[in-house]
Amino acid sequence: MTALRTVIVGLMTTLVFASPIVGAESAVELDSVIHLSEADLSIKGIAENPEETKILVYAEGGYASIISSKNPGNEQVLLAASDNQTMRDADWHPGGGTAFLVGDEGMILRYAADDFSLTQAGEKMNFGQTDLNSVAWNTAGSWAYVGGDDGWLWRIRAEGDGGLDTHLIEGRGEGDISDIDCHDDIMLCVVSSVTDGIGIIDRNHVLTWIGGSFYPWTSVICPSNYYLSCVSVSSSQEMGLIQLHSTNAVESQLSVSTVKGVEGQFTHLSHQDDARSLIVVAPFALLEHDVSKNATFPWLENGDAQKFDIEISGERIIGTWNSGEDSGWLITSRGTVIEFHSTEKGSEIGVILGGIVGFLIPLTIGLLILTLVYTASPRLQYWMTMKFGNKQEKRDAKRRGKGKR
Repeated sequence: MTALRTVIVGLMTTLVFASPIVGAESAVELDSVIHLSEADLSIKGIAENPEETKILVYAEGGYASIISSKNPGNEQVLLAASDNQTMRDADWHPGGGTAFLVGDEGMILRYAADDFSLTQAGEKMNFGQTDLNSVAWNTAGSWAYVGGDDGWLWRIRAEGDGGLDTHLIEGRGEGDISDIDCHDDIMLCVVSSVTDGIGIIDRNHVLTWIGGSFYPWTSVICPSNYYLSCVSVSSSQEMGLIQLHSTNAVESQLSVSTVKGVEGQFTHLSHQDDARSLIVVAPFALLEHDVSKNATFPWLENGDAQKFDIEISGERIIGTWNSGEDSGWLITSRGTVIEFHSTEKGSEIGVILGGIVGFLIPLTIGLLILTLVYTASPRLQYWMTMKFGNKQEKRDAKRRGKGKR
């Protein structure tokens, strides 16, 4: 029947166009703005404590502070560093009571949360005055791994006398270590290098390189303990998915894909929520990556940041932390802290589309079944035509019926 087919085709077309499509539009919008200082702080990075209540901010010239993750504008404690050198990375001990900060010329500082003290940990000569770029505690909190220029890697831990127990990691590459992160559930840590690819450090502190030496990796993150996967990004817009082998690090695998249609340079990764991470893009933009789907989505477009504030959009995003599934804060190198949350328009569209799709799918399936039954049954065809057809269709149906007698 022509009318029935027309209705079905129309509904199926509506279903296709109603299906959610990932487009290049911001999933979040910027909101409140807080300035930690009137001066440019030249912030290098941030580290959130395990309780997700405090943010350790570190910068050039020995600057460091603690701010509240919930109220960054109301609670800020400046930390007194022992020298004025640049700090490049920090990581909290899993217990949350202390943190290590690393930086220029072998500098390692220890932060104590109980008294807000920031003191020198060990001697710079322990690291040959190498510029240190990354630090990460292993899952058990028994050792921290430190990476520096020219591929140098160490494992360290504090000693009772205030010193530092330090051991060199064998098998290093030649390129600068750009980042280290450890999985929250299994005793494996992932290392990224600007020339030597991706490496895995196992529970026995043995380093194994698993590939990716063709890409300039800038950051690595293990976002969720529910998945045995970590993610790395390169400055040339590659995504590296690292599938960890829980018992044999040598069998861990790396797969590389290129993210298309993005303007800018991938600088580093921040954790957002569960299996989701945010890719920081220069100039001012963010992408979301979901390790459970190994998929990348638009998050904050540079054009929308410019519409929000042209001056802020010219700053460089240093890090983010979440306050909810699709909300949180970002901080720039200057010391500008900006709140973001899901766009109301995007949320409403998602709900509407979800309702339309949920209604149309069973309706369309039912109509398709009806069409098949209609096509296979001459008696049903005759009944439907006599019930809903026009005069000509009814006359033709009666003639066909008489011809079969």
